[in-house]
Amino acid sequence: MSEKSTNKYLKAFTLTLAIIIIAGVAGYFKLQDYSAQKVREVAARYSDIANIDFDRAMINPFDRSVKVWNVRCDFAVGGTCSAKVISVKKFDDSHRFPYFFEGEAQGVTVPVDFMNMGTLTRDFRKMGYDELSFDLSADYIYEDKAKQLSVHDLHFKGENFCELNIGFDLENVKLDRPGISGLIGVKVLDAGIIVHDDSLISRMIESSASSAKVSLDDYRKGVIEDLQLKMQKSRSTGNGYAENFYGELMKFIAKPEYFVLRFEPAKPVPLLYAFMGNSFENLLSLYGVTASSDPVIQGK
Repeated sequence: MSEKSTNKYLKAFTLTLAIIIIAGVAGYFKLQDYSAQKVREVAARYSDIANIDFDRAMINPFDRSVKVWNVRCDFAVGGTCSAKVISVKKFDDSHRFPYFFEGEAQGVTVPVDFMNMGTLTRDFRKMGYDELSFDLSADYIYEDKAKQLSVHDLHFKGENFCELNIGFDLENVKLDRPGISGLIGVKVLDAGIIVHDDSLISRMIESSASSAKVSLDDYRKGVIEDLQLKMQKSRSTGNGYAENFYGELMKFIAKPEYFVLRFEPAKPVPLLYAFMGNSFENLLSLYGVTASSDPVIQGK
């Protein structure tokens, strides 16, 4: 190949490469604009709940997943929060309350002030919290024909706070009925909760001891003694669920690490039973609640 031909080839290659790069960059920014527009359209549907703003968004054209950066929320009832990144893998945008969702929010920050925490503000500040920082993820699906809501995982991980994993199945759920009326007929099939303390429970106990003007050891001892009495009373009434719960809670208070709850009722139980004046011990029995302070035992 002559030098002239080589130069001609290199020029053509360079020009083609430049066109591809320019087209790619232009396409990227075009996709960013399109993504931001679509995210704003979805956010506008919930403007009566919160004003949502963000820096940029990107929709993956292949799997339709979405990433949104530096999100800020101002709620209509007062209060604010922000998130560094929100990632949505699956989202139903055809219903006001999505029938399915899988995603996570990383770097969520909620200021500890009256607008966000209400009367709990003083208690949280006393425990050393000026703001709550956490990651949050959710994965659920609603089956309209069966009227069943299955929350596979609701995960909360707060820095110097606690970690929660929650899952549950409900039947007779009507997502088109907001408020208390929507709870009528809803029944609990099963559920699981895993609590991993990361100083929240310890801070609560220390704060309570300080308010009671007693030493931490004396306060903890008093709480455990009270739980011991409740456990003995539950045993005497033949309520094995309550006896198990108080026994495991004693271990957790003595050494706050893990606390696992499983809800396995013999048959579906109305959710509203929890608000109808039943004693706590009766509710533990109705919902078939078993507890464990062993981290090996997993929730739902």
